[in-house]
Amino acid sequence: MSNDAHKRFMLRAIELARKAEGKTFPNPMVGAVLVKNGKILSEGYHRKAGTPHAEVVALKKIKGQIKGADLYVNLEPCAHYGRTPPCVHSIIKSGIKKVYVAMKDPNKLVNGKGLATLRKNGIKVKTGICRKIAKELNEVYIKSINSGAQ
Repeated sequence: MSNDAHKRFMLRAIELARKAEGKTFPNPMVGAVLVKNGKILSEGYHRKAGTPHAEVVALKKIKGQIKGADLYVNLEPCAHYGRTPPCVHSIIKSGIKKVYVAMKDPNKLVNGKGLATLRKNGIKVKTGICRKIAKELNEVYIKSINSGAQ
C-alpha cells in the first residue's frame, strides 16, 4: 500500500476521534479504522470516558473478515486494565496482522507497552504516520498526563 493510502486511513482515524471532542476526558480522543485489501471494513471511536475504546468498537462492528486486516489508530492501544480491559487483547484475538499507530501514548501505564505486546504476539507495528496531527488532537490529554494531573 502506498504512503498516501496509509496517510488517508490515519487521517480518517483522526477525523473519527475528533467526533468525541470534549467528551472523553480524562481519556484521549481515539479513532480506529480496520482496512483489508485497501478497503475500509469498519470504523470506531472512543465516545466518552468509561465506554469501549475505538479499537474495540471497530472490531465489534464486523465479524469474520478481520483475519489479515490492518488497523489504523491515532494513539497506541492500551495494555492495562482501567474501566475497560486492554485493547491489545482484543486486537491480538482478532487476527489483525498490522497495526499502524500515529503516536505512542504518553501515559506511563501504556507508553510502549501496547506496542511491545502487539509485537510479542506476531503483529507488525508501524508508528509515526500523521504524528504531528495526532499530537495536536490530544494536546489537552498529553498536557494532563505530563503534568501528573491524572
